[in-house]
Amino acid sequence: MKFIGSIPKFMFAVTTSLLITAGLLLAGAGAASADTNEDKAVAATLNDELSSDMAGHMTDEYVSHAREVVEAAQERDLDERAATIAIATVIVETHMNNYPGGDRDSVGLFQQRDHYGSKEERLDPTWAANAFYDELEFVYPGGSWDDEPIGEVAQDVQRSAYPDRYGYQADDAEVIVNHLW
Repeated sequence: MKFIGSIPKFMFAVTTSLLITAGLLLAGAGAASADTNEDKAVAATLNDELSSDMAGHMTDEYVSHAREVVEAAQERDLDERAATIAIATVIVETHMNNYPGGDRDSVGLFQQRDHYGSKEERLDPTWAANAFYDELEFVYPGGSWDDEPIGEVAQDVQRSAYPDRYGYQADDAEVIVNHLW
């Protein structure tokens, strides 16, 4: 009889746990859905305003990646120009894709090599952006990037085999940052 008497308490506990879990899942999905809808709207706007590689190709996922790069700059108290340099770099390196692989050991939005960190770290857009900003502040201490052309700064930080590509994306990077700042 003890077993039968404990069923209602057990059922209450299980039912309550399921309801709480379901509520959390629904709230999470709702929040994610709201973010996705906002990012879709921003992507549509950007598709009309961009003029280079990303024109007509922005998606909610790409906006989400760009948002994480911009927010990392804001959290570090960096200016919009630093975020623009990072976004120009991401456009050149991956067209906003967070690639799990690339040339040799390069991965992520910035196609960072393994000396930057673990693969998992480099695939985290916020972590990768912060690694980029660390290098930016190392190469250009005290915000000295403000006086240099965006393409040159991106190249000095990224050290690409194709140094001339970054400057061409600066205008679109600025448009993206202005929408997300």
